[in-house]
Amino acid sequence: MKSSRSFILQALFLFFTFSAHLTASAQTPTQAYLDYMSGLENYVQNDLYGKVSIILYDAEAAPSADDYIQFCKGVKAEIGQFYEQNSKGLLEQEKIGAQTFSHTMLLQLGELYLDRVQDLEPGQKLGFLDQYFEGIGLNSDIDRLSEDLSRSMMMTLHAAMGIPFGMPNTEVEAYINGMAEPKKELFQAAFILNDMLMLTGGYESSKNQVAGFRNSYPNSIYLADVNKSLSAIEKLKEGAVIENFSFVDLEGKSVSLMDYKDKIIYLDLWASWCGPCINTFRTKTPFFEKKLKGNPDIVLMYISIDEQPEPWKNYLSKNKMGGVHLFAGKGFEAEIMKYFKVWGIPRYLIIGKDNKIIDVNAPRPGDEAFEVLKDISGM
Repeated sequence: MKSSRSFILQALFLFFTFSAHLTASAQTPTQAYLDYMSGLENYVQNDLYGKVSIILYDAEAAPSADDYIQFCKGVKAEIGQFYEQNSKGLLEQEKIGAQTFSHTMLLQLGELYLDRVQDLEPGQKLGFLDQYFEGIGLNSDIDRLSEDLSRSMMMTLHAAMGIPFGMPNTEVEAYINGMAEPKKELFQAAFILNDMLMLTGGYESSKNQVAGFRNSYPNSIYLADVNKSLSAIEKLKEGAVIENFSFVDLEGKSVSLMDYKDKIIYLDLWASWCGPCINTFRTKTPFFEKKLKGNPDIVLMYISIDEQPEPWKNYLSKNKMGGVHLFAGKGFEAEIMKYFKVWGIPRYLIIGKDNKIIDVNAPRPGDEAFEVLKDISGM
């Protein structure tokens, strides 16, 4: 249990520091905001960690749902007090960001409890989640939705239902559609925002989702957040011309996407530390490359986001692969990752001739991807 505890608490801290940089990304944060987030980070690291550890992991058994909710209500009160004492000088948008991040932290605490009580049935976990939202007051408190908060809501719901986050499913949406109002409105908005964040169905799918939500809730307080996110992914719709990103090849030469404007690019974003990426290279990629061999219109392009080039070069020197190999570096901070809103790898895209988007969430290497490329190229 200790290793699990250490991992979960570390994940909470990493999530916190990551989100702290994003919350005010629409503008340059004020010093007041930086000080606020620094103080909140200090509270999480030096106070909250210990309290969560004691109540969830140091005891022989997990606390009752009622006891844990009471604990989290105390955490909420402490965060609220911190806000009252330290929010002076924040811009209005920064105040909104601080509040939505507080909600995200509370959701993370709820998910930690679900992890601790893994033996409970999904129905019992969903019952806790309902009780938690009501007891903490999140049902009434959440009046703005950020991408982080929406993702956290969906991750928590997936955890309660026992469904891996990020995997295609219909159960989560069906469960949300069965919720009572006003909770249904909140979770539908979060579901749509999360789909846009993950580009689950692409721009057109998101556009239809937003239109449906707008028809159902024309006066929703979440419409501004939903519309803003839709506008942000318009550049990723099918047929849009993408930016001409440049990378470095194995010989250190600069290579841009426009160098392949006369080709159809099947783009694979990966890193040497990514287990699923490497597993795909070993089990799927060789056959995929073989099936596409001889088609001059298609280029298999592998772009590494390793922080440093050495691991990338070392892997390729020991594992021969076809295709074009390029280095972006910078991990998830690479420009191409932010442009395409990539939150996890491997990620596959299909870029058509003249650098026009065909699919920003393409199938993995295999028969489905082959058939898609076959239809596009007319082979």
